[in-house]
Amino acid sequence: MRAMMQRFIHSTLGEWLLLIVNLLLLAVFLAFLLLDEHKKIEVNEKNRLATQTQVIHDALRSQFSSIYRAHLNLRQELETSRAQGVNPMPFIERRLQGFFEVISGVRSMSLLDADGKVVASSRPELLGKNFRERSYFQLPQYSHDLDTLYLSPPYTTSLGAWSVSLSSRVSGPDGKFAGVIVSTINPERLLQHLRSVLYAPDMWIAAAHGQGQLFLMFPDQGEVPGRNLAQAGSMFQRHASSGQDSSYLSGEVLVTGTQRVMFLRTLREKDLHLDFPMQIAASRDRAQVYAPWWRSFWQQVLLYALLAASSSFGLWLAQRRRQQNERLRVSNEQILRDKNHVLEALNTQLQAQSAALEAIAFRDGLTGVANRRRFDQAFEAEWRYCRRKAAPLAILMIDIDHFKRYNDYYGHQAGDECLRSVAQVLAGKPGRPHDLLARYGGEEFVCLLPDCNRAGAEAQAEELRLAVAALALAHADSPTAAHVTVSIGVSASIPRAEEGASALLAAADQALYQAKQSGRNRVASTPTGLALELPTGLPSALSTPNEDASC
Repeated sequence: MRAMMQRFIHSTLGEWLLLIVNLLLLAVFLAFLLLDEHKKIEVNEKNRLATQTQVIHDALRSQFSSIYRAHLNLRQELETSRAQGVNPMPFIERRLQGFFEVISGVRSMSLLDADGKVVASSRPELLGKNFRERSYFQLPQYSHDLDTLYLSPPYTTSLGAWSVSLSSRVSGPDGKFAGVIVSTINPERLLQHLRSVLYAPDMWIAAAHGQGQLFLMFPDQGEVPGRNLAQAGSMFQRHASSGQDSSYLSGEVLVTGTQRVMFLRTLREKDLHLDFPMQIAASRDRAQVYAPWWRSFWQQVLLYALLAASSSFGLWLAQRRRQQNERLRVSNEQILRDKNHVLEALNTQLQAQSAALEAIAFRDGLTGVANRRRFDQAFEAEWRYCRRKAAPLAILMIDIDHFKRYNDYYGHQAGDECLRSVAQVLAGKPGRPHDLLARYGGEEFVCLLPDCNRAGAEAQAEELRLAVAALALAHADSPTAAHVTVSIGVSASIPRAEEGASALLAAADQALYQAKQSGRNRVASTPTGLALELPTGLPSALSTPNEDASC
């Protein structure tokens, strides 16, 4: 049977089948790499756009919050002056001027009476003008809610500037409408913020009223200010309909007909009491975002085509020569043996390439330690081995404390570097050649300790925890410590049944949960461990995983 298989492998059909299988495997591997690279580009671009919109969101939130507090203070001063029978106007004018100078990005702050007339303003040229037809006056006029901050649709001010205003209702002693306090946003200051977050020539960023009217866009894309973006099927409408505070969308922009990726974020914090939210959007041309990926794609396609063509031609040529040599076997036997050596070398090379590809498949690309697949394979093998030998097997489940906060605070590139640093420290500590550290997923690592009882595993876990703390990686946003720390869950048992493998992992995970609940930056183990059942006749020293075989 073996001889028949050998003859088939060295036959014309067998060699072509072997070549086709190897080319297919290589194609699948390259496709996996390309898909993974495509996903990484998508995630990276989403995070970058999200960061830029967050910058604008935070700037507007700070500005709106200051305006809300200023309006509240002015209303309180008006009520106090009325109660004392004092004319509040001189004081109000000074306060308006003071708030105007202190609050960044405000074009003007004014007080309008019940008829819409400006009776006090940070800009003297507005005094005496009547703005009763403006939406920022009419919106609070018919509402009795004093807490609401009314965001007007974009409009052209009396001074010729394109802007939006925030207004608050002022009520008299009888509760009737007595006027409004209005603050007009300076668009030039907001444009400076928009300009500062651009990082690519094809990128634009915009701010719009929650009802859909475009306020500002930079750089100018030919959009008319005030244009209604809330069209059916538009990205603005899709985001608004989702009810989410943020959305990452990809598709055709209806206005321009171009394919773009866009991150939209809504400013509608409860403490601002806005009647309508502000929408912030950052977008990039989809073709530009994925241009590097397409270049890589075509390069790999070309290289793969060249490899397939050269391999096929080489195989065809080798077979052609071998057939010629076969016909001249009697007179050219030595030449035929030389060709066989060449073919064996080619097969060895293909096997080495397959082994190299298999090694890559068992390694985590970010940290360089073993991946989940390698761990699952090793865990199954060590479980069977320890079961045969009635030896203890320990699992350490390791989690970086508050890693999401670390990512949010320092950025994902710093987060990746943190993962690599922690992985290097953890990988350097297990001293035995059969111990295995692997990345389990996200910020979680797992350490497999064969022939190691609970006490030894707990000692090993504490050593790993201290080693990570010794790195002193700064974590300013951690409520646990000023540096990066880890929590470790420990479980150990002497394997007794195949179904116990998952229980050992679950116990380590439960211990990790216990370490987190106890304050993090600590080692915890299951209180009593897993139930053990030893084969008849084994020494009593193995009756618990804590008594022997410390690692």
